[in-house]
Amino acid sequence: MAEMQAPGAPSPGQTCVLILIFTVLLQSLCVAVTYLYFTSELRQMQDKYSQSGIACFLKEDDNSWDPNDEDSMNNPCWQLKWQLRQFVRKAPRMKKLWARK
Repeated sequence: MAEMQAPGAPSPGQTCVLILIFTVLLQSLCVAVTYLYFTSELRQMQDKYSQSGIACFLKEDDNSWDPNDEDSMNNPCWQLKWQLRQFVRKAPRMKKLWARK
């Protein structure tokens, strides 16, 4: 037997479709807000690190670096400079190895 519905009430199919549309719209809104938030955060981080990286290379205070000082060793600027120096030192040897092949 078919159920009797009140006149003017939406059918169960219409209610299901409305709930589905509402859920998709709500999810889309959440994704958009999350995307905007993380894009903004990434831009701020990129600006911060690019400025600090440029400042790191423009500094000429090599005299203040102490290899025995833990703060100097943990400074990302000094770690970057040290890695770059190591790469530059190894570059001529690497070039010779590549030339042999």
